[in-house]
Amino acid sequence: MRLRYTKKDGTQMEFELGEKPITIGRSPEADVVLLDEKVSRLHCGIRLWDGEFYIKDLKSRNGTFVNGERVDVAKIKPGDEIRVGSVIFSFDADANNKTDVALQEVEAEISRGKGYSTILREIVTDIGKKGDNSDATASGGAEAPDTEKPIRVKIRKKAAEE
Repeated sequence: MRLRYTKKDGTQMEFELGEKPITIGRSPEADVVLLDEKVSRLHCGIRLWDGEFYIKDLKSRNGTFVNGERVDVAKIKPGDEIRVGSVIFSFDADANNKTDVALQEVEAEISRGKGYSTILREIVTDIGKKGDNSDATASGGAEAPDTEKPIRVKIRKKAAEE
């Protein structure tokens, strides 16, 4: 499981949760240090117990909130929103599982002799087939299903980078 939040400067932070309990707080002794005046030195802790993750408020002044409700101890599940001070965390399933599977599949294909170009071409073709066929040809008919379409990529820059 993963705990994610965005710092004030826009940096995305992500922490992998496992067997080891973690603490969240303002103190350098906390596992996740938050520079927020509303956060106590050791504000709350998260631990795995009996296959489930639990969050416990450690007698913080401003409280720990799960999905908008103040909690002392609560079981947390994927999709829950945790607020500590003014920082909002999202508690999510490990997003890298699908990525790991995809990478293992690519490595297996390469070990069987396929090259990167062939694999990339297959991915692009597959994405093109999954796309909608709402574009019509000049004659007004539907495009042939085997016709490859170019992939359009939009890159968004942060205002500070422009």
